[in-house]
Amino acid sequence: MLRRALLALPGILLPAGAFAAPGPVRFRVLREGREIGTHQVRLSGNAAKLSVQTEIALQVKLAGFTVFRLRHDIAEEWANDRLQRLTSRHDRNGTVTEARVVAEGNALVAQGPEGEARLPANAAPLTWWNGANFARPLIRPLTGKPLAATPIRSAAPNGGIQFTLNGAVDAVARYDAEGRWVALATKGEDGSAVTYELIG
Repeated sequence: MLRRALLALPGILLPAGAFAAPGPVRFRVLREGREIGTHQVRLSGNAAKLSVQTEIALQVKLAGFTVFRLRHDIAEEWANDRLQRLTSRHDRNGTVTEARVVAEGNALVAQGPEGEARLPANAAPLTWWNGANFARPLIRPLTGKPLAATPIRSAAPNGGIQFTLNGAVDAVARYDAEGRWVALATKGEDGSAVTYELIG
């Protein structure tokens, strides 16, 4: 059972407005040191037109029984460093939540389980893959709503940069010196430690 930070559960670290196109990543997701699934991101295209596919698949078992299952698929379409469209399908133990975001004029219009929201044109989803997005207003892909949190940027212990989020989302995301997303740490709803281990 994972905190929503993980379910939302996302780079070259450039200012907003500069294009960054990191490569694909794949993580093993660990809960208290035991593997519970994977989180992978695939990218295709270029700065003019970029597609990003995120797939999260998690399963927690106790005494041989599945007690938690999650699948979260997020598709992003970008053009010239602006989000054009996002679709999110989140299946938690059979309960499905869907959200979408579409660029319209000088804004992004989101439709999700909590209704419609108009967002700044430069907003970006909290999908972690691009550290440059932390300089923008952030969107929760699960709901399509703005994320009321200010990321704290600091030097990572082994080089690179990390961003810390507290509040509705509690997590620390780390990026190497080239800007590639290399780690994530958060907590489950029961307080268990959840970490991402890079495997490709």
